[in-house]
Amino acid sequence: MLRRRLASVLVLAAMTAAASPQLASAWSQLYEQNVVWGPGSSKISATNSITYNYVSFANSHGGLPQMGTTLCNASATSCYTWHWSNTGLITDRRTISYGFAVCKANSGNNYLVYVRYCETGNG
Repeated sequence: MLRRRLASVLVLAAMTAAASPQLASAWSQLYEQNVVWGPGSSKISATNSITYNYVSFANSHGGLPQMGTTLCNASATSCYTWHWSNTGLITDRRTISYGFAVCKANSGNNYLVYVRYCETGNG
């Protein structure tokens, strides 16, 4: 009886895990960290399902440089519009089922920008 009950619990747990793939496949990637970028510099993440893209940066070289984020499909044929900010932090919660994240220093920046991190994931 106990063995049958344990088997039922294990089957139920497996079915729950299968029905919640976002929990089973949650991931994150710190795809850039502690660098100084000139105007137009950028970095892309690995390809996966994405539910956020965060960027933290500082104007340690003067001015008010802008950083931006976007998400693109895996073949890079379609991307969201850029989300630009000069506040030092971008919290981009747009999603893409399978693609990559991008963080970029605006090409019009007149100053270098210190990039603390660019991070993406789906957790």
